[in-house]
Amino acid sequence: MQKISVAIIGWGNVGRGCKRAIAENPDLYLAGVVRRPISLKQQDPSLADTKVVADIRELGKVDVALLSLPSREVPERIKDYHALGICTVDSFDEHERIPALKKELDINAKAKRAVSIFATGWDPGTDSGVRAIMKIASFTGHTTTTFGGEKGGRSMGHTVAVKAIEGVKDAVALTLANGRGKQKRRVYVELLPGANPEAVAKAIQSDAYFRNEPTEVLFVKKIDKYNTLHHEGDIERTGMQVNQRYTLEGNNPELTANVMVSCVRACIAARSRGEYGTYTFIERPLIDYLAGATLDEKLEGY
Repeated sequence: MQKISVAIIGWGNVGRGCKRAIAENPDLYLAGVVRRPISLKQQDPSLADTKVVADIRELGKVDVALLSLPSREVPERIKDYHALGICTVDSFDEHERIPALKKELDINAKAKRAVSIFATGWDPGTDSGVRAIMKIASFTGHTTTTFGGEKGGRSMGHTVAVKAIEGVKDAVALTLANGRGKQKRRVYVELLPGANPEAVAKAIQSDAYFRNEPTEVLFVKKIDKYNTLHHEGDIERTGMQVNQRYTLEGNNPELTANVMVSCVRACIAARSRGEYGTYTFIERPLIDYLAGATLDEKLEGY
C-alpha cells in the first residue's frame, strides 16, 4: 500500500492534534511540519522526530497539506499550495464568508488540477453532515444548533482573532449557550503592559467574529486559570413525528484535527477521479473519508 504523504502547516493546538492523528493511520505518513522562519529556532521536543521547514518544497513530495492556521490566512495559503500541485485541507470557520470563498477557490483549484476540502473540522464540517442526515430522516421540520453549554467551550477561531489584537498578551474566547439555538461570547484577556483595556475591548466587540452576538470581555492577571480546550455542541431537529438530537463534547482541537486528517483520503479519492475543485465536507462521499484499501474494509463494522 502506497502511503499518502501529508504535511502540517502551522504548529498550534490543531497542528499538534494532526500529528497525533496521522500517527494512528497506517495509510498516511507525515512528511514534515512547515513553520514560520522565526519559529524554526524554537525547540519543541514533540518535533524531535519530525522534519521542520519554512518552505513546503523542502519536504519533497507532498500529497496533501493540512492548514492548521488562523482562518484569515487560509484562503491565500490554499492558492499557494494549489499552485504547487498540492491538495489542501483546512478548518476555515468564518461561516458567512464560506459560499463566496468556495466559489473563488474552486475556480483556482480546477485551473491548477488540485483538490481542496474547505471549511472542515467540527462546525462547519461534520456538524454539516449531521444536519443533512437529520433532514433526510425528517425532510420538513426545524433544526437548531447550540454551542457551549452552560460552562462554555473554547472557540479556536475567536480565540486566535483576539490574540491578534494589539495590546493582547494572551486570551481565550469561550462560547456559551444563550437559549436554544443562540450563543454568547465570554472573552478572558491578559493584557500587555501599558495596553489600553477600553481600546482592546472595543476592538474585540467590533471584530467580525464577535459583533453579531453578545460579547463580554473580562481582563485577568493570568489567563491560565480560564484556559480550556473543551467545547461542546448540541443539534436538534423536530418534524414529521420525529425528534432527533446529536450531542458532542470534548477536546476541540483534537476533534478538528481528527476530521482534517480523515479528509486527506477524500482529497486523494477526488484527485484520483479527476474531480478537481474546492469542496466542503458535505459535498464528498462519506465513504471516501474512511480508512481501508477496499470497499469491504471501509464498510467493515458499519
